[in-house]
Amino acid sequence: MPPPSPSDTNPPLGPAILTTVAARSGFHTEVLDLNILLLKRFGGQTAGVGHTLGDHGKDRSSVAAAAQWLFAHTGLRDTPPLHLPDTADPVAGMHYPLAAVTAAVTAALADPEPWRSWLEQQLRTVCDQPPTVVGVSLMGPSQVFVGLLVLRVVKEIWPGATTMLGGSHVTLLREEIQRDPRLRDTADLMLTGHCEDEFVSTLARLSARGIRRPLLPAQPPANTRFEYLPTFSERQLAHYDRRRLTLPVQFTRGCSYGRCTFCTYPVVEPQMTPLAPEAASRTMDTLSRTHGVRRFSLKDSLFTAPMLRALAEALLREPVAGVQWSATTKASRALIPLAPLLAESGLATVEIGVETISPSGQRLFDKRADPAMLQELILALAEGGITVVTNLIFGFPGEQESEAQAQLAWFLQLQAAAPANRVDCSLNMLEMVRGAPMVAHPPPGVELRGVAPWAFSYDWNAPGWRREFAAGLGRVERARDEAPPMTGAAAHRK
Repeated sequence: MPPPSPSDTNPPLGPAILTTVAARSGFHTEVLDLNILLLKRFGGQTAGVGHTLGDHGKDRSSVAAAAQWLFAHTGLRDTPPLHLPDTADPVAGMHYPLAAVTAAVTAALADPEPWRSWLEQQLRTVCDQPPTVVGVSLMGPSQVFVGLLVLRVVKEIWPGATTMLGGSHVTLLREEIQRDPRLRDTADLMLTGHCEDEFVSTLARLSARGIRRPLLPAQPPANTRFEYLPTFSERQLAHYDRRRLTLPVQFTRGCSYGRCTFCTYPVVEPQMTPLAPEAASRTMDTLSRTHGVRRFSLKDSLFTAPMLRALAEALLREPVAGVQWSATTKASRALIPLAPLLAESGLATVEIGVETISPSGQRLFDKRADPAMLQELILALAEGGITVVTNLIFGFPGEQESEAQAQLAWFLQLQAAAPANRVDCSLNMLEMVRGAPMVAHPPPGVELRGVAPWAFSYDWNAPGWRREFAAGLGRVERARDEAPPMTGAAAHRK
């Protein structure tokens, strides 16, 4: 059960993979997709905007409305935060003392509205008899409040059920959770990392002997294959608009670059696995035939140029009719001549981690690229009919506001030079996050002031101009939703 995470508008992948491996061992699972159930209250929020497919293909304004409602109903808004970063929302980032979070969950458990009755109703709807195990997947701090509340509700209505906690956020906090049992006092078991095999063996042991103890499995060995095919129930998918439904898949683990100093992937997904392109193509074909869905979002951290080419060629050898897919990659000149092949195979959106065009920022992030090459690459992909989501980071240590404004202007000029709606963006202020090399070894002059128990990011002595600048970035991102898509001759002239 993934708690609501309103920035996501596609079905969650992790529970779908666990469903597949559990079924192969004789266990029946149900996925309670609380996120889509919340989003449906805000009508139209799952519809994509423009050409963008994948994580960024959504109406950001209505998704933000869903998030605003969620965070307003935690009971935490009037609580003083702990170690609040300068541009963070205290509730979304769970920047509160542990006692405050526990008190808010306890208060919500005692009040039927708005959470307790709704959660119990949803739980009983998917379980016509008491379940043996109820698992909650936490992928970020915004899910913590409802996730912990779910575990408490489960223990009240099904006292005999074993509760389980997992997900990437739990993996990132595993050492803290081990040290402080209060962080796991609502969960009987905890599984970290990609834990499909451990999940099934735990179910088997619970079934045989009723064992309840914290389990913290080691990461799987390098280069092991893993399950490609997720299982989605028609009951779950019925809540989505089939015209825009995009199914998540993952074909590799780890990051082949793995050097970005701001990133947590080396901690959360430390082992690399190889791509099996034919198996990946078969997975997309199977899902297409099973569900009638031809839109896929690859959740791999980094799909390199050779990997993109291998999957594109596999998809063209055994075509899946009308398939569209998205992937995340690193900027490389090798992608430019591949654009026609990738577009022919159905690549609709590619997310590129540009991060910054500042030479000092590139050195700080350990991710260098020539801005002229970045512009040539982005325009080549866009002109080939592939939407490019450009990831940019602002507000790093030592950056001046004028530098940040210059980078934003560079992006807006690039966006204007591309075919209409073919260059999208993810504009972010730098966060100092748990597990990142930049936190383990702070740059000169950086003072880490602390991090709340369930939070992802640290308070630090950030440049004073960041807060107002961050608000401007939000307006730039929302502008895409407000501009009507250009088509036909008008788009050609632009």
